[in-house]
Amino acid sequence: MRLLACLALLVTTAAPAAAQTNPAHQALGAYAQYQNDVSVLLDAEIDSADALDAALARMARHDPGAVTRGWIAYNALTAAQSPAFVRGVRSRVSAAGRAPVIRQLRLDLTYARRRPPGDAEATQLIVAAVEADTARMDLAAARYEAIARDMDMSAWAIAEARSARHARLSGPGGSEPLPDAMAARLYIEAGAASPLTDRTAFGGVSFWDALAGRAAQPPPARPARERWLGGADRMRTLAGLIIVGAAQRERARVEELLGDRDTQHCLSLQQLQLRQCAASANSSNEDAFCLARHGFAGPAACFAALISF
Repeated sequence: MRLLACLALLVTTAAPAAAQTNPAHQALGAYAQYQNDVSVLLDAEIDSADALDAALARMARHDPGAVTRGWIAYNALTAAQSPAFVRGVRSRVSAAGRAPVIRQLRLDLTYARRRPPGDAEATQLIVAAVEADTARMDLAAARYEAIARDMDMSAWAIAEARSARHARLSGPGGSEPLPDAMAARLYIEAGAASPLTDRTAFGGVSFWDALAGRAAQPPPARPARERWLGGADRMRTLAGLIIVGAAQRERARVEELLGDRDTQHCLSLQQLQLRQCAASANSSNEDAFCLARHGFAGPAACFAALISF
């Protein structure tokens, strides 16, 4: 009995550490920090030029490549919470063997969409997660546009030289590590969460709000569907590798799947426009418009390219 108890403890304590060596989990942290900043700025009190400047710096500091990788990892791990897709991938392993399934996932980007049963449910989760995340960012954009339009901030002049401000916003802007309690909820294995029935679970439409302790209600669901097969195919393929437990062994394939140049380019352009807009702003009203349009709405559109309504 004592030996069994020790083995159980070893498995329990080793599982999170093993999960963190999965390259998808390692990539996820950057997107989690990004969405946590969205949560912070949805509720932040903006009562001075300094507060608005801090909000700008918070959204300008993220590396577009790292955010893109984390976004793909998050949605892949979300797809891996689909019971039907998990069963479907495992049924292919039972029928064809683990090695042939891994080989197909390594060589054919469309395999996870075409062959294992249950891909429709996985896609449903991906689309719902993308729509929910972009809706949060659109809500933040609306909030900062309202601040720009409705508050009298004419006295909040920007004294800093434009060149100095651009240099400051363009410099390395590391972000704080997530609290341990939040980070622990990110390291999840296939089939461990129930986002189809629990909107606050990993991959659920209220996950990021719940993670940040926000009581916000998700916006009404819209009839969204997948539009960009290339993006979702990356997520489904990575989800397949996670389900069969091959993400760490197939690290080269995972790195390839995480490297989405189109989304990264789109986010890079929005970051550049945010920094340039802020560098040329003459008042905090203009700062708020910059943040709304290029800190939130623009990046949201980059992510929303995956779906259509």
